[in-house]
Amino acid sequence: MWTRRSKPLGFYRGAKGLARRFPPFRWLYPGMRVKRYAALAGLGVLLTAYGLARLLPPPPPEPWAWVLILLGLLLLVGGIRSMNRSMLSAFTEPEEVPERVYVRRRLEQGPKVVAFGGGTGLSRVLKGLKGHTANTTAIVAVTDDGGSTGRLRQAFGLPAVGDLADCLAALSDHPALPKLLHHRFQEGELKGHTFGNLFLLTLNQEAKDFAQAILEANAILQLRGQVLPAAPEAVRLKARFRDGTEVVGEVAIREKRGQIREVFLEPEPLRVMEEALQAIHQADLLVLGPGSLYTSVIPAFLPRPLREALAKAKAPLVYVVNLMTEPGETDGYTAYDHYKAIAYHLGRRPQAVLVHTAPIPEEVLGRYAQEGRFPVAFDPRPFAVDGVRVITGDFREDGPLAQHDPEKVVRALLALV
Repeated sequence: MWTRRSKPLGFYRGAKGLARRFPPFRWLYPGMRVKRYAALAGLGVLLTAYGLARLLPPPPPEPWAWVLILLGLLLLVGGIRSMNRSMLSAFTEPEEVPERVYVRRRLEQGPKVVAFGGGTGLSRVLKGLKGHTANTTAIVAVTDDGGSTGRLRQAFGLPAVGDLADCLAALSDHPALPKLLHHRFQEGELKGHTFGNLFLLTLNQEAKDFAQAILEANAILQLRGQVLPAAPEAVRLKARFRDGTEVVGEVAIREKRGQIREVFLEPEPLRVMEEALQAIHQADLLVLGPGSLYTSVIPAFLPRPLREALAKAKAPLVYVVNLMTEPGETDGYTAYDHYKAIAYHLGRRPQAVLVHTAPIPEEVLGRYAQEGRFPVAFDPRPFAVDGVRVITGDFREDGPLAQHDPEKVVRALLALV
């Protein structure tokens, strides 16, 4: 008996040789489990054609031809189905494919949204957007210099990777990748580092170019959208305070604990990624925040080419105000103060501002007050004078923390598109 194991070596060499010469014949590779089902479908076509020939004139119709037609159709459908399942099983569970294709096709028709920021605030918005569109672009600040990110910056001279890794995890289409990217090593020389940070460091060393490394990360992680750095080079944040002093570095700026007048990038980035400029030009909606005002949101659009692109953009621009003030950064700031800082640094006014106005539980307020953080006060009158639309409501996620609910925020944002 001539089994698969007993096929002569020449058979395999002949099939592979033919496939190499003619790419369409690659399906003839042994073990593909495609040829048998293709042959079955072909037999179904022949039986169906023969049955139809026995029914059509000039010969008199033969009733048994219907049996051949039915059998041929069953073989055709069964062969195609089995061939598809055989091919799909190499990549995923065939039963999951219809749902995944439907979700992907539906999301591909979603609005084009460009979101600026960094830290937890932006990643939460991205998690909400992921369920509504596959056309999200996150433009992420790269000025963080604390923790694992700061150590990697100092050792390897690359832009801040921490917020980029968080946003990549938020937009990833794979359920296990966020947990993997967020994994933090607890011992040894890697203690304190996350896998996501080391992943981007590795890609950067292999690509020799940070912009290319980020594009490769986007492709590897199969995102519902894309994540891009505000600048693909190492820059630091510089703040000028109202007392005239200047401080360089995010950690140092927070520790200074004074009133900030303005922030800059040092040095001024030489370039931004073309993909970021193209996304802004094609956007249906532009979103700033939420996140730390001076150390996350504003640094994400500080490079001059990004600000110029935003000034020309036709899509509505919305700023999402933080729920709580930030110690050493926005102490005593109202929602209007946040908005004015954004408009000053951007050079244009957002068309809309989203503000949480619902009560926050007392136990949550008490916990945050111990850290010097308080609810951002809101007065609609100065916004009305400036002619800025304010979207108010309950945008807080239920639980022990004062943070935005991704779904509530995204529903309000997409209503503007």
